[in-house]
Amino acid sequence: MSANDAEALRFGARNENMLMTECFSPLGAPADRPFLMPFGPHEGRLRWRDHQYAGRSLQRQRKDRPNIYRQASEDNKRWALQPGYPNEILRSPAEIVGEAPVCIPALAAWCYRTQNVPSVDSAVETFIEEFHLTRDGLIQAGVFTRDDLDNLGSIPLGDEPIDDASVLDLIAAHQPDRPMDAEKSDKDLSGEHLTVHKSGVIVPLEAPGSWEIDPDELGNLCGLVGLEEPASRALAALRAGMHVIFTGPPGTGKTRLAGCVCKRAGFPSWTIPATDQWTTFDTIGGYFPTPSATGEGGADRLDFLPGTVVDSIIKGQCLIVDEINRADIDKAFGELFTLLTGNTVTLPYRRRSDDGGFRRIRLQIDVGLPEDGIEVIPVPPWWRMLGAMNDADKASLKRLSLAFVRRFAFVAVPLPTQEHYETVLRKEAAMLTPGISLTLICDELVKLFSDHTSGFPAIGMPLGPAIPMAMLRQAHSEFKMDHDRTYEQVVRSVFELYLAPQFQGRADLHSAALGLLEPLLGEGSEAFAKVLSVWTGVVS
Repeated sequence: MSANDAEALRFGARNENMLMTECFSPLGAPADRPFLMPFGPHEGRLRWRDHQYAGRSLQRQRKDRPNIYRQASEDNKRWALQPGYPNEILRSPAEIVGEAPVCIPALAAWCYRTQNVPSVDSAVETFIEEFHLTRDGLIQAGVFTRDDLDNLGSIPLGDEPIDDASVLDLIAAHQPDRPMDAEKSDKDLSGEHLTVHKSGVIVPLEAPGSWEIDPDELGNLCGLVGLEEPASRALAALRAGMHVIFTGPPGTGKTRLAGCVCKRAGFPSWTIPATDQWTTFDTIGGYFPTPSATGEGGADRLDFLPGTVVDSIIKGQCLIVDEINRADIDKAFGELFTLLTGNTVTLPYRRRSDDGGFRRIRLQIDVGLPEDGIEVIPVPPWWRMLGAMNDADKASLKRLSLAFVRRFAFVAVPLPTQEHYETVLRKEAAMLTPGISLTLICDELVKLFSDHTSGFPAIGMPLGPAIPMAMLRQAHSEFKMDHDRTYEQVVRSVFELYLAPQFQGRADLHSAALGLLEPLLGEGSEAFAKVLSVWTGVVS
């Protein structure tokens, strides 16, 4: 709250979305409407809101309430609250914040539903401190109240945090009954209308996030260790308008890193696996039978069904394609090559309009005027496609054409350093070991996977942490199921289940792999060699 431009802060839809994700997006929320509005009047609409909600809300707040918000004169991305804004809220509370005063116990109970708090009163005090409600006099001014709502202060606290399924059950039980016209009133929240119209010109809404963030805003990379450099490179490419493909050994966290970068930038994402059966029907879309609008008795009719790429654009979600080189790219992407270079493309399909006619579909990059016979699907300027591919697969799977390659930045995701690798594995083992010691097997896995001079990297088979982490979980499960199981039995089991398949088709590495593993297998080495032969193709 300041009249000084120097104290104004950067605050846009990305910041709003980050706050919404942290506080009002419970696990299991609908992918297309992840934000829940649990308080206040519902006006007959479902309480779930889509990814564009923050952008629309901020635009409306800033435009209509200059007495509340103030834009810095030298930087239009910096904003501050006007001095005395609590009194302005109280002049028309229903219009600005809805029901006022806002009940702090209700908000605190929701926001801290999974945290260990001794009482509702302590949760209230924590909430007041975290959101600085006393700093600006919001409680004193009557915008917020400590008073209980429906005797909320007497609700019992459980010994364990409420589980996600129970939260969703409570939410579902309190969804409003929707009137007949509710679907129409929710139309602008469906995720399919990403534009507003000003004087007939189609313009995009404010982005829910921003690629213009500093590398330090990427945080802890969602638990990924040692990947700061590839994350920063990818962010720079995304800021430059490029699409990104992460490459590297199996198990290094490429797909997870793609999702984390999108999340930290404030953009929703959708992850799909590519297959060698992909065609333009899967990526762009095509004609598909849909039920007749007249209901029973009417014949089905053909209509355009969006594919995964077009659907992600319509829903305003970045698209992450796992194992992207499993697809025949030239066959699968077709007209999307033009789109990926940043150019508008008109598709060879028509879509049924509300009046029963058909209009050609255009994926439009820039602002423009509506045209007769054209249905515009605006491509948000921030929309990106990210992919992941394993280095080991490049020779055996589909080749990427040069036309496709030049549309992407290829960011290498290397193995973690030996120190980082060991930290990750020992942390995983420590989390799994109540009553069961995994120290011995963890020691051996650290040597095999992280040592660049005497482990798998040294024989030309680098493998990421995801694989030995899965082996540790398997070992923990086997020891827990059968306390009489020996160390040698478990080691052989995890090697056969998770390691041998990684050598598929690598006859050249058969002997080297056995040389590393036989000292650990003892009497089970001969049996393991037979299993490895199945994968490498070497006949013993």
